[in-house]
Amino acid sequence: MLNDILDAVVNVLKAEGINAFREFPEQRADLKTGVSVSVGIESCKYLSSGMGEYLGTRAGSGGSADTELFGRRLELGLRFEIYSPFGTQIGASGCVECADALRGCIDKLPSGLRVIELKFGEVSADEKLSAYRCVCSSSALAFMVGESDGGDVEFLDFVLKGTVDSGK
Repeated sequence: MLNDILDAVVNVLKAEGINAFREFPEQRADLKTGVSVSVGIESCKYLSSGMGEYLGTRAGSGGSADTELFGRRLELGLRFEIYSPFGTQIGASGCVECADALRGCIDKLPSGLRVIELKFGEVSADEKLSAYRCVCSSSALAFMVGESDGGDVEFLDFVLKGTVDSGK
C-alpha cells in the first residue's frame, strides 16, 4: 500500500520533468545528471473510517452485481530530499528551483492523496556527497478504496483512490 503511494508521487514528479526516485535502498541519487529528488515516507498513521471500513455499495453496470466499497485513511509524512551537485552552474539554486517545481506538482497528485502542508528546509552543503541538499517534508492524507462482490473476500490491499489498479 505504501509502495503504491510512493510510486504515485514519483510518477507525477517524473511526468513534470523532475528526476525523482524512491528513497534508499531503492535507488541512489545520480549526481552526474543534475538535480534529483529522493521521495520517502517519514511517518504513517492508520485512521479507521469506522464500521469495519465499510463505505457503502456501488451499483453494478451492464447487468453486473453491486459491489461493496471499503476504505482506509492514512495520515502520511512524506519526505523529499533534493540534491544538486557541486561544481555545476546550477549549484545551490538548483535545490531552490526544484523545491519550487515540487510545490507546483502537488495539484497533479492522484485524487486520493491530498497534501495538507508542505515545508521547505534550508539548503546546505553535504561534503560527503559533494552536493547541495535541501530536505522538504509534507503532511498528507491518503484515501484507499477496496471493493468486494459480496463474497467472503478478505482484503489484502487497497487501491489509492484516483489511480488505476494494476491488477496485482
